[in-house]
Amino acid sequence: MSQTTEWDRVVEGARVCFMPGPDHKPETADNIDAHLTLADGTRRYATFMTTDEIGRILQRWARTGEVGGGRYFWCSDLVIIPRPGVEAMVAALGEMIRSGDLDVMLSKLEDGAA
Repeated sequence: MSQTTEWDRVVEGARVCFMPGPDHKPETADNIDAHLTLADGTRRYATFMTTDEIGRILQRWARTGEVGGGRYFWCSDLVIIPRPGVEAMVAALGEMIRSGDLDVMLSKLEDGAA
């Protein structure tokens, strides 16, 4: 794996472009989207979150009444990681690519998709 920018990575031949918000830091990010471009040119999308972040969201929704008062959490292409940080996300992606699970876990991005 080689680092190309503070947020972009190459893992198992795939280029990963994380899409941070203004307050995100690579070592503490716990809720971030990413686009992957595989060696064959296929593009996929992922949302990475920790269980702590999901808990915070559910608690906030319980207070605000959103999503039925926080009765559930759902997110397509979600990858739950055990700890915050880009390196935990990259480790998960590496395993998903090596095992072949990526093909069933993450949706393909069509041409022209952001």
